[in-house]
Amino acid sequence: MGDGIGGPVMGILTNNAFELLVSHFRKDNKDEYGKTEKIVIAKIDNPEEPQYTDTTQEDLERALKGKFVTCNVQYRDTKTDALVCNVFVQKPPEEFK
Repeated sequence: MGDGIGGPVMGILTNNAFELLVSHFRKDNKDEYGKTEKIVIAKIDNPEEPQYTDTTQEDLERALKGKFVTCNVQYRDTKTDALVCNVFVQKPPEEFK
């Protein structure tokens, strides 16, 4: 299994990429990650919109911007320095509601 990181989505970059403010790390991660990372979506799982498909940048913004997500890192793209991840939308902790 790959590394795991999580945090709030700061901004949407394209129809399949966003900027993540990395606030959570799995303890057994093998690599180091910056405070912000560009994430390219390999797969997305949103329990509120289970039929979500890769569509437009605006759709992705509505689905993810400001939400807390966890990312299972598949690999880092050496050309773009972006992380290719499976993305999971999480329910915010109680104190953020």
